[in-house]
Amino acid sequence: MQGQEQQARECLRALVEHVFEHRNDFLTGITYEDLAERIGRFNKRNVGQAHGMGRVLGKMGNLLRGLEGEWGEKIPHIQSLVVNKAGADKGLPDEGIKEFWPDYPTWTREVKRNYMRKEHQKVAIFGSRWNDVLALLSIAPIESASSRKSSRSAHAGSGESPQHLRLKDYVRGHPEVVGADDDSISFTEYVLPSLDQIDVVFKTGKICIAVEVKSSLSDTFPDDYLRGLYQVIKYDALLRAMALAGVESIPANIKAFLVLESALPKKLRILAQTLGVTVVENVRVGRPSR
Repeated sequence: MQGQEQQARECLRALVEHVFEHRNDFLTGITYEDLAERIGRFNKRNVGQAHGMGRVLGKMGNLLRGLEGEWGEKIPHIQSLVVNKAGADKGLPDEGIKEFWPDYPTWTREVKRNYMRKEHQKVAIFGSRWNDVLALLSIAPIESASSRKSSRSAHAGSGESPQHLRLKDYVRGHPEVVGADDDSISFTEYVLPSLDQIDVVFKTGKICIAVEVKSSLSDTFPDDYLRGLYQVIKYDALLRAMALAGVESIPANIKAFLVLESALPKKLRILAQTLGVTVVENVRVGRPSR
C-alpha cells in the first residue's frame, strides 16, 4: 500500500510534467505503458507495466479529491490524460475512471472522446496551479520553461525578471495591497482559457481579484506601463466572460488592478482614469504601499 501511494505521487508529478511539456501546443494523452515507464514501473521485459496502473491512478485521483476542500475549487481529473494503447477504447481512458466518472462505461465512444477532450482543456487551463497542488502534497514542483527563462532575464520584455518575480510574490503574500481578504485563495500565473496568464489572482466564493504587476524595471520601458493598463482591461473582461459561462468557479464579482513598484508615468494617468483602471503605485517589497 505504501509503495502504491508513492507510485500515485510519482504519477501525479509525471502527468503535471506532461502538461507543462505541452503548455504551448495541443495537450495530448499518454498511454498507461508510457506513464508506467516514466515512473520506473517496468515488467520483466523492461517495458512499462500497464497492469495495475488503474489502481495507482485511482489512488492518485483520491489524493486530489482530498485536497479540494483546502483548495477551494474542483481540481481537474488529470488522470483523464492516461489512455489505452490498443483495444476498443484505444486513445481513451480505461473503464477504471468510472470511480470519478460513474457513467463512463455506458457512454458511446463519441461521448467518451468529447468528455475526455473537455477535461483535457480544463487540465491545460489549470496551468501553473498544478505546481501549487504539488506543493500542497509536498511533491517537488515542475520547472517550467518560463521559470527557467526568468532566471536568465535581466530586464522587462525578455521574460520574467527577478524584480518582477519578487514583486509578484510580495503581492501574493500581502493581499491587503489590493484589498483582498486574508483568507482568499491566491494563485500566480493564473492561466485563462485564452492562454493569457494573470500575475496574481485572489479568489473567494464571492469575489475574484486579478492583479497585473510591473516592477521598477518598467521605468526604462514606458510602453510596458501602457501595455499593463490594457492587460488589466483584458483580464477583467475575460474573467467576467468566464463567470458568465460558469467556468472555473469564477464568482460574478470581479475586480482588476495594476500594481506598480514605481509610479505610473504622468502621461498615462488621464488614460488610466478614462479606461477605469485602478492603479496601486509605489508598492515596495518589504515596505508598506502608499
